[in-house]
Amino acid sequence: MATSEALPSGTVTFLFTDIEGSTKLLTGLGTDRYHEVLEVHTQTLRAAFAVGHEVRIEGDALFVVFATASAAIGAAAAAQRALITAAFPHDAVVRVRMGMHTGSGKPASKAAGADYVGIDVHRAARIAAVAHGGQVLVSGATAMLAGTDLPDGVTVRDLGEHRLKDLAQPEHIYQLVIDGCATEFPPVRGLDATPNNLPTQLTTFIGRDREIARGLELLRGTRLLTLTGPGGTGKTRLSLQLAAEAAGDFGEGAFWVPLAPISDPELVPSTIAHALGIQVGGNERPLDRVVDHLREKRLLLVLDNFEQILPAATAVASLLASAPELKIIASSRTPLRISGEQEYPIPPLDVPDPERLPSLEILTQSDSVRLFVERARAVKPDFIVTAENAAPIAEICFRLDGLPLAIELAAARVKLLSPQAMLPRLRQGLGLLASAAADRTDRQRTLRGAIGWSYDLLDDGMRRLFRRCSVFVGGAALEQLEAVCGPDAEIGRSLFDGISELVDHSLIRQLETDGEPRFRMLVTIREYALEKLAESDEAQQIQDRHAASYLEYAEAAAPHLQGKDLKRWLDRLELEHDNLRAALEYAISTGQTDRSSRFVFALWRFWQARSHLREGRLWTERVLALGGATAPQRLRALEAAGGVTYWMADEAATRRIYREAYELAKTEGTLADRAQAAYNYAFTFFIMSVGLVDEAGGDAMLRESLAAFRELGDPSGVARAAWALGTMHVQGVGRTREDLLSARDYVNEAHAAHQTLGNRFDMGWDLHALGLAALKLGEHAEAAARWREALELFVEAGDTSGIVIQLSNFAELAKAQGDLDRHAALVGAWTAIRERTGVGLAELIQNTERRAVAADIAPQHHVALERGLAMKTDAAVAYARGS
Repeated sequence: MATSEALPSGTVTFLFTDIEGSTKLLTGLGTDRYHEVLEVHTQTLRAAFAVGHEVRIEGDALFVVFATASAAIGAAAAAQRALITAAFPHDAVVRVRMGMHTGSGKPASKAAGADYVGIDVHRAARIAAVAHGGQVLVSGATAMLAGTDLPDGVTVRDLGEHRLKDLAQPEHIYQLVIDGCATEFPPVRGLDATPNNLPTQLTTFIGRDREIARGLELLRGTRLLTLTGPGGTGKTRLSLQLAAEAAGDFGEGAFWVPLAPISDPELVPSTIAHALGIQVGGNERPLDRVVDHLREKRLLLVLDNFEQILPAATAVASLLASAPELKIIASSRTPLRISGEQEYPIPPLDVPDPERLPSLEILTQSDSVRLFVERARAVKPDFIVTAENAAPIAEICFRLDGLPLAIELAAARVKLLSPQAMLPRLRQGLGLLASAAADRTDRQRTLRGAIGWSYDLLDDGMRRLFRRCSVFVGGAALEQLEAVCGPDAEIGRSLFDGISELVDHSLIRQLETDGEPRFRMLVTIREYALEKLAESDEAQQIQDRHAASYLEYAEAAAPHLQGKDLKRWLDRLELEHDNLRAALEYAISTGQTDRSSRFVFALWRFWQARSHLREGRLWTERVLALGGATAPQRLRALEAAGGVTYWMADEAATRRIYREAYELAKTEGTLADRAQAAYNYAFTFFIMSVGLVDEAGGDAMLRESLAAFRELGDPSGVARAAWALGTMHVQGVGRTREDLLSARDYVNEAHAAHQTLGNRFDMGWDLHALGLAALKLGEHAEAAARWREALELFVEAGDTSGIVIQLSNFAELAKAQGDLDRHAALVGAWTAIRERTGVGLAELIQNTERRAVAADIAPQHHVALERGLAMKTDAAVAYARGS
């Protein structure tokens, strides 16, 4: 095999191998006998890889590079065949996994022992890591370049796309099918094999092998592992890497919960619930819902950036106490200080000693230098370590204390400054800023110095842009950046060019969300930028722009929250939720009654649809408590507050709020205000618990509302009032045929209008009422058809309330048709989903209709009931569709 001095460059194929279960093999054989086995293994592979170039060998792992993809495939096939026939001592069974990728290769230096760095090397290593013993996996690039030029007895099998640890995009993977070798293996061990929401990373993970090994070891012995250290040490990145490495041990998955955007400890349980996809409705406490969800699950949570909400540690303790199979990795500048916590202080990256500079070969293996080189190549692809820049790079890493974020900031400058030119500037910058904050640790001062040095290198316009970007919480799209951080004249360039420059300097990170660019600051950088904004004379102006921009965003979204694009708009609001919270908090804390009222009015349906009702109630209560509201402002806030409490099934609060709105509208409101207030107030008369229904009162309110909407010429309002009238007269017991036919006429009028208007939310509820009328008229086929249409609309929108009620409808249909087993199963299904999601409104409708609940099911149908209780939502929907 060729030596490293002859390493090829250009387009090459990287091959990684290692022994599956090598630790177990070593433990079983003992050190001496294991080394005998390892020697045979290594000789066998080296013989098969003779046409390649060995880069390095570490224990049982080989890294070899080949000039062509077909040569690498031939060598891998030969190696697997040779391993099968090799005579391993002590009857050892050795299974080697292999992975390869073809990409751009250039040795890091011309010295002996040179290595390759870059994303293509990393990709090959990650492909090898997901293989099984005896299996050879290749990337799509390798398979494509090899084409039909394959050795005899070798074909490729398409395994599809898989997410791999630490890679931004899924990789298309193929398996070599080698005659004479095993061809069937378990599924590829990518991230997709385990449920997770771990974010993909746009940069490679450098070094930290010791920390990963130690972290995994500690995680095996504890249920709460807290990674601590000052900002910039890489706690977030390391916690995600640990989660990716450990995910396979958790059958129910690994989930990341970003906590940096929130500052209220009360929001931690609901933030965890959202990350896990748990819906919280009704009057349920988010913590209770999360506990119920996790109780029997073997699951890993990553709670990232916990330091600013430390009082929420009690919620973490409750989760651990209630869910014995749950494990948590937390990242925080300080420990959580709860029972059972294992703190793991994260050290900086190892740094070279600039006073005793090693050879280039050894220097380039230092984790801090590797990180500097990798990030420098992102802005200057031909950057390499040379005899001229080695000493400056070493001193830069040393002066930055091995802090990953500080090193990244410095490396981003090589596009304009060589390491030799950078070092004296960096020395001065760190010296000026090192003593600026005596209450900080040395490393915190170093990081602040690095950020400050990078900030000082910006011109005045770019410093202004940098400060302004700090107002965003959780990132922002270009549209909002332009509205808040511009105009271009204030920053001396186009906003897009300015943001691009900040990205180049690693002061802002660029992400992709649904194909659109999004930009955010790391927590530590944002803290620094916020301080600079507070010191400027424009802090209030920028906060006001931010609030105005997000109010405009919320009000633009509001009309779509019942239309055909419902899900897309809900997703957009969810993405901006942290910015919306910050903008609303600013409006309330500065006493802006009008802006605050408009905010909650625009957002309450989002809070209802996405299970943020408890949070929405807190916001609306704070807005109602503001003084000096005009009648229009008060009416907007009351409508939002009433909508939230209605969907929480808080009957007393809803009646009180809607009554106040109705009385205020009568005395100080417009005709449109009176129409809407009467419509809302009507619901408190007929969607109530049994014994509290006042249909006469409800009928009077709705007829008043309908007449006002007709006078206004408002087709949407007319449709809603007509639907409500029809629904009220359909619901309940003892309806006459005349009642039902009259009610159906009203609902048909509403449905025709909603179809014309494209209001899919209300179309679903129209169909619900029409199906209910058909059931009571004995038209079972018509009822089933209407409810199937409604169910499709609610499923499409992800409307859990609607889904639960349609399942209840199908249960009643089954009962009317005499299929009591099916009735029991559907009662179980809707009951289980209601309990999982906390849909409070469903319970009120069950009471109004006096429908059967689980406790009413006769013993002979309990097997069917249990089957329904065990159904997941998708299974329950499919079962109902079969009616």
